[in-house]
Amino acid sequence: MRTLFMLICVAFSHSLLAQQRVVSGSVRDVSGAGLPGVSILVKGTTVGTTTDVQGRYSIAAAGDATLQFSFIGYVTQEVAVGNRSVIDMILEEDIQQLGEVVVTALGIERSQKALQSTITKVPGMSLTQARENNLGSSIQGRVAGVNVSSTGAGPAGSSRVIIRGNKSVGSNNQPLYVIDGIPMDNTQFGRAGVWGGTDQGDGMTSLNPEDIESVTVLKGAAAAALYGSRGGYGVINIVTKRGQARKGVGIEFNSNYVFEHYLNFSDLQREYGPGGLANADPNDPNSPRVYSKPISQEQAYGWGSGSMWGPKLDGTPVVQFDGVLRPYSYAGDNWKRFYQTGHIWTNSLALSGGSEKQTFRFSFSDMDNKAIIPNETFKRRNLSLSTNGKYGERLTFNAKVMYSNEKVNNRQMISDSPGNAPQAIWSLPNTLNVNDLKGDPNKPGAVAPGVTTPDLKSVGEEFQPADNNWLQNPWWVAYQFKNENIRDRFITSGTLRYNILKWWWVQGQIGMDWYTRNNNSLVPQGTGYQRGGFKNETSNFVREINMEWMSGVDKEFGKFRLNAFVGGNQMKRESESINVSGENFNIPFYTSVTNTRSQNIGYGYGKSGVNSLFGSAEVSFNNYLFITATARNDWFSVLNPANNSKLYPSLGGSFVFTDAFKNLPEVLSYGKVRAAWGQVATANVGAYSSRITYGLIGQGHLGLPMAGFSGGDNIPNPNLSPALSTELEFGADLRFFQGRLGLEFTYYNQKTTDDILSASISRSSGFLTTSVNIGELSNKGIELLITATPVQGPVTWDVSLNLAKNKNKVIRLSEGVTEVNVEEPRTRTVYIKHIVGYPFGMITGYRQKTDDHGNLVYESNGSPVRSDVYEILGNGVADWTGGLNNSISWKRIRLDALIDFKFGGDIYSGTNVRLTQWGLHKQTLVDREGGKVVKGVTQTGTDANGKPIYEDFTLTLDQEQTRRYWSNLGERAQENFIYDASFIKLRQISLEYSLPVKLLTKTPFTNLAVSFVGRNLAILFKNIENVDPESNYTDSNAQGLDYFGMPTTRTYGFNLRVTF
Repeated sequence: MRTLFMLICVAFSHSLLAQQRVVSGSVRDVSGAGLPGVSILVKGTTVGTTTDVQGRYSIAAAGDATLQFSFIGYVTQEVAVGNRSVIDMILEEDIQQLGEVVVTALGIERSQKALQSTITKVPGMSLTQARENNLGSSIQGRVAGVNVSSTGAGPAGSSRVIIRGNKSVGSNNQPLYVIDGIPMDNTQFGRAGVWGGTDQGDGMTSLNPEDIESVTVLKGAAAAALYGSRGGYGVINIVTKRGQARKGVGIEFNSNYVFEHYLNFSDLQREYGPGGLANADPNDPNSPRVYSKPISQEQAYGWGSGSMWGPKLDGTPVVQFDGVLRPYSYAGDNWKRFYQTGHIWTNSLALSGGSEKQTFRFSFSDMDNKAIIPNETFKRRNLSLSTNGKYGERLTFNAKVMYSNEKVNNRQMISDSPGNAPQAIWSLPNTLNVNDLKGDPNKPGAVAPGVTTPDLKSVGEEFQPADNNWLQNPWWVAYQFKNENIRDRFITSGTLRYNILKWWWVQGQIGMDWYTRNNNSLVPQGTGYQRGGFKNETSNFVREINMEWMSGVDKEFGKFRLNAFVGGNQMKRESESINVSGENFNIPFYTSVTNTRSQNIGYGYGKSGVNSLFGSAEVSFNNYLFITATARNDWFSVLNPANNSKLYPSLGGSFVFTDAFKNLPEVLSYGKVRAAWGQVATANVGAYSSRITYGLIGQGHLGLPMAGFSGGDNIPNPNLSPALSTELEFGADLRFFQGRLGLEFTYYNQKTTDDILSASISRSSGFLTTSVNIGELSNKGIELLITATPVQGPVTWDVSLNLAKNKNKVIRLSEGVTEVNVEEPRTRTVYIKHIVGYPFGMITGYRQKTDDHGNLVYESNGSPVRSDVYEILGNGVADWTGGLNNSISWKRIRLDALIDFKFGGDIYSGTNVRLTQWGLHKQTLVDREGGKVVKGVTQTGTDANGKPIYEDFTLTLDQEQTRRYWSNLGERAQENFIYDASFIKLRQISLEYSLPVKLLTKTPFTNLAVSFVGRNLAILFKNIENVDPESNYTDSNAQGLDYFGMPTTRTYGFNLRVTF
């Protein structure tokens, strides 16, 4: 059906093209390199188009028409069509106009010269060369000062985007996303914690990359101040594509198919198999205990997971958990058998056209992602319709509707969840083939008829390989667990603008982001750790409406120019959630909540709003000196009326000194210095957080909900006020050698005060905590962007390097509190903490204890002794981030490659802790059968003052002591599993070939390009074994924790782009 639909579109487009005359060609610079994004306009009309990534175009035009070619940084040129059907153009650089217009806050277009703070633009084509399912991940390595990390949660997981460091202890620190002027909700509904969980994704997976024209990142407080409190952590401004006036209908079709493969980093020991301590003579309980292979089904079942402490593999037949004799040999890589080759297939179709008065664009996209985990899929469908109208010389109108439907089947459990499939795979005996666990062919992972298990499971229950209910059969997890998400989303907007005079305009805009989300999860009956089964159903509804008006002027007064506007915004947000869960099914395998013995019901509702007034004034002199001031005042409904108003201003200036002074060295083509100061506020509190409210609480009496206080142990604080962030930045933008070498440098100094934190209060109040304005943090950093064209000619090579360093510090927490716990992994021995005087998110834990002379302290059996108190072991946030992008073009071939890197962060690897405990880590091979020597000191007592007395200690460990040493190492001294999380990755490659226009003249196609694309292809450098250094299992403020995340994958395949 999909293919038939595309063929009908092709036939339809061919019929249309046969009725009109099409002019096509290419636009290149003086070196011969194609220029993407060049605007081609039929002069005197609104009919136009733009060039593609190779600089090619096609446009309908009459023989007496004139085409106008314009591009930022190049001299505009015009050419008469005449009787030609192919027109190739060469544009020359105009260094004075380089980077002329940028979309800034509230969708206002401003001259690049006038910008006082750093604003970075990412073209939409960069996001579709080798695409990601999540927009946040797509900008990784492309923007200086933007730190992007993804959770190890699979294809529909969330991303964490931090701009210029973490600014709040209490909030998630993520930026505001704006689509065509309308704020977009990016709530993340689920994440893993100490007991595991699932990452339920975020709002950025809803977007179709093919609809995006460009992404602009507003970093500093001055740049984002006009967005008010919601822009406190930066703003990512997304501009979508619009239709172009033309005769007939223009059609764009794109098909992208990539394979997805597991990127294996594991390097485990393959010399020893499962086993444990047992009597040398099974019939003699007094015989010596030695490490042996399983000799009975019961022993094999008892040593069936996490116990690779048996003898060397020798190939002799040994009974396994199911009573079958199999060779005591390495069974091969189970990840190769379990993980499948996934794929991502995306097909997009766009229709556009219209008249000089009104244009339209309609798009449809279908994305089908089969993950590498069996039975896990992610499907997304997008529809978009936009229209733009011009009525006379004064009135313009545009409207857009975007719809997305997302369905994720079998989201995987992560961290230490029992349903974590990677953990289940890694914990299996290395002598067991995972395919032997499939069990019932009609119910993968279940006990098949006629099979007797040591735990006497019934037919249809989980077929477990070990006496450990918390480590599951991976096939059971993949096929019998259920974790389904469905989200339907509408984003709509309408804008009306009227020019009262040529220099005076008014504008009104209304937009809505509306979605419903339903989650259905099931732990099936017969699961090892939940024999009775468990069912959970959750429904969420979110609606946000923004209404905005603006009025502005843009007028010249001699050498001076005033560009100013004032406006107001009203935001209304409403959310509702319903949760129903139950456990222990009554009727076997009937998976309805109503069929459970006990149920829980939860309900939540919130309604809030923000009213705002804002204004901006820019005064320029002679187009080289610019002064800009802005102000915004927000009134928050979630705060007490006495404290709910906050004003935040900004002030900045820029000076293009190469325009002011004409006698500068010729090598300097363009030079600008800039400075900006700004303030933004954030109100990180939910609805009804400033006053006591009541609601339906739990099951209450006789299973019915009861009314009660809905705030739990936290008492609302009516005196809360917004947190305030103040930032100063300055920098310089330089171009040399007629733009072939560019340099942008920025320094910033930011401080957050009155951060909203939770503080302990007297229990006599009836509560435990309250929220207060007391936290303080600071961020200082530099950003550097270097662009260059080392080679220019038939072969053109463009390169850009972005680099950023951020230094963060927690200055103050609650009164009398010097540290707060943020998160901990399942091992319960490591904590992520915010500590006064240190950077945000420190990793703390135990070191191995030492005496006053630095000697390691051991117990008498050789096990390490841990330090008396928690100590700082590292920091989960990278110091340096950056990316290197190369683009090489020759004729119609273009190669793009992106390398990104991070340096300076740390990660605690719970994965390597468990692999060491289980005897799978290669480090456990050292003197494994005895002979390992530990040397240090051991405590023999205490002196009169209670100070430990140590004596020199040397012990040669036997086999059992060696096992205990490795098993206890991660629990006793976590410093041994803190790794440098630095990395360098080959993030993306795209190799494209475009067919010559002359080959397409007799076809319905105006452009056709084929490309090989790859994403996450290789890690070029890392310092941690067995896992990806980006393997964080949460997108929260607790960065630097790894625990059996979803496998890292690489994608590679092909992309076809065709226009008609």
